[in-house]
Amino acid sequence: MINWFKARVRFFITQRRFPKAVFYRGAEVCSNSLIEENVVIFHNTNVINSTISISSYIQRNSVISNTQVGKYCSIASNVHIGSAEHPTHFISTSPVFYDNEQPLPELLVDRQLNNKAIKTTVIGSDVWIGQGVIIKSGLKIGTGAIIGAGAVVVKDVAPYSIVVGVPAKHVKWRFDEVIKRELLESEWWELPTTFLATLQNEFESPELFLKKISLIKKNEKRDI
Repeated sequence: MINWFKARVRFFITQRRFPKAVFYRGAEVCSNSLIEENVVIFHNTNVINSTISISSYIQRNSVISNTQVGKYCSIASNVHIGSAEHPTHFISTSPVFYDNEQPLPELLVDRQLNNKAIKTTVIGSDVWIGQGVIIKSGLKIGTGAIIGAGAVVVKDVAPYSIVVGVPAKHVKWRFDEVIKRELLESEWWELPTTFLATLQNEFESPELFLKKISLIKKNEKRDI
């Protein structure tokens, strides 16, 4: 009963901290995390020391640790990103020997001895991460990448790359080199949502979408 009450209090505090985001029952966000507007955190997902940017969502039963998630990311259920690694050069791999912040009944250290284990994982914008994916801490997942369900990612993923498998390997690109370069140069994910909404008829065609953005920017320069 006490644990239930504490969980409800934490949930209420999270909702008050981030009123422009949506949280489902059981979602937990630590005090060091930042959740931006229009983000959705589904049931029983835990966000630890991380930033989740505008209009991204994380499905149920996922754990996101020490990670920067970009805008418009789609993260499925049972995904684990950025969890700290156990040291292999200590006398033991047990946290009781190197981490005094672990919720264990007995610890043998009074400070953190393995700071190198805490690495920031960076997820670019417009990344789709499938169900059950595991991403090793400290990696960079490029903008527009797709990671297939069940993949275990142990190295950086290039922008607009599609990777699958254990360990995850590149299988194809989402677009050709020209479109990839122009999408990255456009940084469309940084544009206001009100502006993007006016381009909805071009969402299915990256070529037309890019041309429209280019045309609008040229007109804006003429008006200056």
